[in-house]
Amino acid sequence: MNITNKAIIITGASGGIGQETARILAKSGAKLMLTARRENVLQQLQSELTDAGATAIIHTGDVTVEADCRAIVAATVEAFGTVDVLVNNAGYGPPVSLLETTEEIWDATIDSCLKSAYLMTRAAVPHMLENGGGTVVNISSVAGKYGYADRTAYCAAKWGMQGFTEALRDELGGQGIRAYTVNPGAVATPWWGATNDAQPDEIMAKMIQPEEVAEAVDWSLTQPERIQIDEVMLKTFRSPWE
Repeated sequence: MNITNKAIIITGASGGIGQETARILAKSGAKLMLTARRENVLQQLQSELTDAGATAIIHTGDVTVEADCRAIVAATVEAFGTVDVLVNNAGYGPPVSLLETTEEIWDATIDSCLKSAYLMTRAAVPHMLENGGGTVVNISSVAGKYGYADRTAYCAAKWGMQGFTEALRDELGGQGIRAYTVNPGAVATPWWGATNDAQPDEIMAKMIQPEEVAEAVDWSLTQPERIQIDEVMLKTFRSPWE
């Protein structure tokens, strides 16, 4: 599949994996809708990409809110005519033990990781179907395949994303909708420095880098349509996520 001029939405595009995915897909010629809550960061990224000759627009919003998701998709269709690819990258998951996981933390984790993917997918898929098909890429985690201590809410959300993706593929695969997950282990994003799992530089260097996840997304999108991708796994050394 050639993604040149394909209309691609990337959620959580204001940092880490989302930013790097935008940079990689822009180099491949995609037309990008970048969405997150931090408008100033999105504007900086948009300027960087457009200065390099890419096509990128932004729309701030909260992807845990249905009205915002519909507005993001509507703005994409208005600008580009359709939605070809949706990359559900937004997510949140602090390292908290079960007994310290409040209802607020649980809800925020499930909403940001799983509800957001459901809302964005439900808003985007009708446009994909009208255009003969499309692709949903859900950025999940090895925590969607294995359970880890102090990650009960995050694991529940990512296991849910795995089931959601498989059900979506079974339901709409015959109508031209491709759906799969990208499941990285520990990724060296600024998020690690802002949690109790803050790691020294030498450990961060051994982790999967955000651009490597972005390259996996780009690779998956450029495979022939006759090849079915169920999931892409990225693992490095033994880490709390493996």
